[in-house]
Amino acid sequence: MLALLARFRDELEDGHVLGPVRAALGALLGWHALAAAEELANIGYFGDAFHVAMIPEGLVPSPRVYAILLAARVCLAVMVVIGVWARPALAASAALGFFLLLCDRNQFHHNRYSLFCYALLLSLTPCDRSWRATESSVPAPRRGPWWGVRLLQLQVSLVYLASGGSKLLDPDWRDGLVLGDRITRYADVAIARGVPPAVVEVLSRHDVASATAKLAIMTELVLCIALWLRPTRVIALWWGLWFHVVIQATSKVETFSILALALYGVFVTPDYRARRLRFDPSRFWGKLAGVVVPALDWFARFEVEPWEPDDQPGHSVVLVRRDGERATGVRAFAMIARCVPLLFPLWAPVALFASFTRRGDLTTRG
Repeated sequence: MLALLARFRDELEDGHVLGPVRAALGALLGWHALAAAEELANIGYFGDAFHVAMIPEGLVPSPRVYAILLAARVCLAVMVVIGVWARPALAASAALGFFLLLCDRNQFHHNRYSLFCYALLLSLTPCDRSWRATESSVPAPRRGPWWGVRLLQLQVSLVYLASGGSKLLDPDWRDGLVLGDRITRYADVAIARGVPPAVVEVLSRHDVASATAKLAIMTELVLCIALWLRPTRVIALWWGLWFHVVIQATSKVETFSILALALYGVFVTPDYRARRLRFDPSRFWGKLAGVVVPALDWFARFEVEPWEPDDQPGHSVVLVRRDGERATGVRAFAMIARCVPLLFPLWAPVALFASFTRRGDLTTRG
């Protein structure tokens, strides 16, 4: 046990992968602060109406102080996004967010509480090593203590465990009554977001809703474990991504799914440019890969350079995995999709197709 705690305390990893996570959380912190400011301008100060303070009423700020606090939250969110005093700004944003939730219980939502909790935990990590608008180069050293990241990963799993466990113990959820009612109530929202009406109608049927509810419960309970295991992590991330996309498209959940997907970044392996991508700048696909991959490689998984003559001529792109094995064609694209966030939704079907090609394989290696 002591050895495990010592390893937890002393673990050091490259902090570059945390930059995109920090920027995403900063954007969400700013969005919530601006939404609260819009409510203040259009609806009025919450303290002048019915509210439930969880602290002594005398500590609830006046309208002017409340407006100042909202402005401070916006400024802190900008600092988080651009990387200026990012870690103190994250901690201060979390503290102000928690304080304002205590001022009015009616403003409490699980996704808001989770956002402030994640912001506080992220402030304990080396998340300021990349994505800094004030410096063109990554400051040294990039490596830093990783115990804060482990706490973030644990919090993500606890959210899945609590959500899936509570649904499992609720007979109405297991039977699909709750999910079917939610789909029916938010049908207009889903259709407005592009979900075909026929799909909404099918999902609202009791038998389909019941099966979907059981799948949702199983998904959350499996994710809380599978995200920790290296052999299953990439599959869990891909399945979880589409799970949250469906939730966001069919329900009214504020930024719950966006926050969950942003936190998937803490499960990315911190291996800075451990893969090499060589492209032929004289070919269209090679030139496209040489532009697109560096622009979308937010976690810095690839070292991208022009083609080097070797014994594999005729390829637009050659990808060298971490183990030194080379991949070309659809196998190379599957590897790129696995590592590039915006292409990650395509990873599983592309990898499956690659497994049927010559020398192809459906694998999580790389």
